Amino acid sequence: MKIGIIGSSGFLGKNISLHLKTKNKVKNFSSYNKLKKRWFSKVCKEIKYFSPEIIINCSASQILDDNKKSIEKLIYSNLYTQSGFINEAKQNKNFIGFITFGSRWEYDSNGNYKPNSFYAATKHASDYLLQYFADKKTTVVSLKVFDTYGVNDTRNKILNLLLKNYKNQTTLNLTPGKQEIDYVNVLDICKLIDQISTDIHKKKLTGFKAFSVSSKKPISLIKLVKLLKKNLKNKLKVNMGAIQYRKNESMKCPKKTFNYPGWKVHNSFIKDLKKIFD
Repeated sequence: MKIGIIGSSGFLGKNISLHLKTKNKVKNFSSYNKLKKRWFSKVCKEIKYFSPEIIINCSASQILDDNKKSIEKLIYSNLYTQSGFINEAKQNKNFIGFITFGSRWEYDSNGNYKPNSFYAATKHASDYLLQYFADKKTTVVSLKVFDTYGVNDTRNKILNLLLKNYKNQTTLNLTPGKQEIDYVNVLDICKLIDQISTDIHKKKLTGFKAFSVSSKKPISLIKLVKLLKKNLKNKLKVNMGAIQYRKNESMKCPKKTFNYPGWKVHNSFIKDLKKIFD
């Protein structure tokens, strides 16, 4: 397949690109960090000349503030540019599929739509815009990712903060830790993207579809810390309850999941943690 990836410099995009390159013709489109204001027009030109069959959009703004400047950036990144990219792609006769990513923060613990931030609201709003572009020829898939992990992850995420403090043997201040996290190894997500891309190519998927990406085994932060302490070689130093929960903290993962048919997590979370930490 001929696949274009937007946001290939990020953790998710980089891993997907490396995975798909083993058996497909993959084009990593330009990075926003290098081009800034010229990024949107440059990527549109690259889409036009590369003429991909499928585009995977891993780029997004994940600002959790809701001030005027943040709102402008979120609308630009998560609504305007994404709509522009798929609109440009549809001008090419070879284009058949678009895969993008949403968030579990779009939903409450019962699986009802209740965004915990303007970021989550834009992710949900993008689904309605993408449905406009989906038709018999163009399949659009929106994947609601819960949380990801893997080797060589440099993001400012709780698992990486724990890893950094474990390696340096320093103490990390944490919340009381009752919030739930649903971890999926990025390699399992790569396999999911591979399967969905293949099914789009074989015309097994049509129109607009949304799926969750859940391990179906959420774990609270406090239980995660206990699990690490039990399984790691060295001491993990944390102060539980030393800081407050952040604004609009999502405490419970949605109970209802709607994963892609036939896909499930294969990587062992505990084995992966031992490998990453020790």
